[in-house]
Amino acid sequence: MLRWLVAKRATTTGFFVELTDYGWTVRAGTVRLGLFMTQRHALKDVKKRRDELTAKGQNSTLVVTGNEMSQPTGVSRPNWTHR
Repeated sequence: MLRWLVAKRATTTGFFVELTDYGWTVRAGTVRLGLFMTQRHALKDVKKRRDELTAKGQNSTLVVTGNEMSQPTGVSRPNWTHR
């Protein structure tokens, strides 16, 4: 009986965090995974997903477009004053 060892290529999942008009969107490839009000929350979600993939022995990458300082139109932050 002959056995062939086939080396599987490691699949790399690409995560994208992008600022949109409605908040921060998280995608894996072309699949939209979530929409968040802050970049911090979006990155926390991606970290959780990447940790799960790492535990399974899979690779992932992260690309972030935009920054927290540039707010999309229509999204405002409350200006709380502490007295």
